[in-house]
Amino acid sequence: MKKKKLIGLMLAAVLSVTSLAGCGNQNSADATGSTDNGGAEASGTTENTDTAGSTVTAETENTNTQEEASGERIKLEVWDWWGDGQYKYVIEQLCQNFNESQDKYEVVHVNYPWGDVWTKALAATAAGNPPDIIIQDIRTVTHRGQANQATDLTDLIAQEGEGFTDQFYPQLMDAMIYDGRVYGLPYVTDTRILYYDKDAFTEAGLDPETPPQTWDELVEYARKLDIQNEDGTYERLGFYPGTLEWNAWAFSADGKDYTDTEGNVTVNTPEKVKLFENIYTDFYEYYGKKELDSFSAEFGSGMTNPFVAGKVAMWVNTPTEFTKVRDFAPEKNYGVTLMPALEEGGEHYSWGGGFSVEIPYGTKDVQGSWEFAKFITSKESQVFWASQVYDTVANIEASQDPSLMEIPVFKAALEAMPTTVVTLDRLTAPGASDIVLPYLDEIILGSKTPQEALDEAQAQVEQLVNDSK
Repeated sequence: MKKKKLIGLMLAAVLSVTSLAGCGNQNSADATGSTDNGGAEASGTTENTDTAGSTVTAETENTNTQEEASGERIKLEVWDWWGDGQYKYVIEQLCQNFNESQDKYEVVHVNYPWGDVWTKALAATAAGNPPDIIIQDIRTVTHRGQANQATDLTDLIAQEGEGFTDQFYPQLMDAMIYDGRVYGLPYVTDTRILYYDKDAFTEAGLDPETPPQTWDELVEYARKLDIQNEDGTYERLGFYPGTLEWNAWAFSADGKDYTDTEGNVTVNTPEKVKLFENIYTDFYEYYGKKELDSFSAEFGSGMTNPFVAGKVAMWVNTPTEFTKVRDFAPEKNYGVTLMPALEEGGEHYSWGGGFSVEIPYGTKDVQGSWEFAKFITSKESQVFWASQVYDTVANIEASQDPSLMEIPVFKAALEAMPTTVVTLDRLTAPGASDIVLPYLDEIILGSKTPQEALDEAQAQVEQLVNDSK
């Protein structure tokens, strides 16, 4: 039984990347997910048998991480999915910076397509030939800790002295812990903020310096910002909730994940029910789902991005979305603010995901991998990363750097972080988000009331917790 459960958890750790892990970071995937396989020129292939008894293939550019890369240096590989564009440039620059900072190790960047990197790393780890460092999904660190797929960093952290982990946002550092031990360092995170078109506000008679602070204000402003054509279709929507995943809306309602570490289930809280009543009544029932679907079918990227193109006056997205405006509508007059609170005086909860830096179990030179992990999560490296790709970095001091505060989205992200919920795929309920999501779809379709759908989802997740004991 225990063996079956362990295998299931290993699979969940891989499969969850297709859920919210996208980590909320579908944006990261879009920005960096090329079809280029960084290991296409792999010179070594290792076959072995994983714990489920199936044959796995671990492909790397070089299979011996102890191989000297140049001179007497020990070669280390960092695996990720950043195969092109600015992300590739930045990670490779950080590798170069590290290599120039010392003369013992040489870090080489290896990339695989989004999602593939984690399945390949799992296979390579099972085969006894893991990468030296890997950028992983922050939501599933505990899975790898329990399955002995990640190196326990607790003693290494202790050697750094008291307060080492205080440099990271606490909710991100908490995600690194399994059974009181630490299995990674937080790297980047994200949050969701509200973008709004200031010129559209002015045209609608709204104060462009006073964005909505509550759900009721959001709806009130949206109605004034709507532009309807004579045939009943819409030229512009004041607000469109479908740019944020339904699970993410649920977490923003009350700042609670679906489960906690003790296995308590909070799917059908009054706040989550109310928020989905609002989403359905104020938008899908008001406009008609068919009309919204027809309108959103025109959404695209680049110049056809709905906010860039002026098709939506307000929307929720990650801070990195500002690059779309910067690149395709540099003259656009827009503002950013916190997501609206559910009620007057309530918290402005948001949702975030992120990525961790991990040392896979069985890595040949743990100390060298640790030195690189520390290097790329340091303030200097994290400021460089943020300034180039505009991710919200996990290092608190770096995220508050004055050079970044000159960019409005960074200020908004910094303000949002204390009330940003970083959801985890918990060992007490692996795959809970995947169970709930179809019920949220039923709300939007109008086939179930929010109370009915969330009550049923609550029961399903409670059963999942029971089955996972």
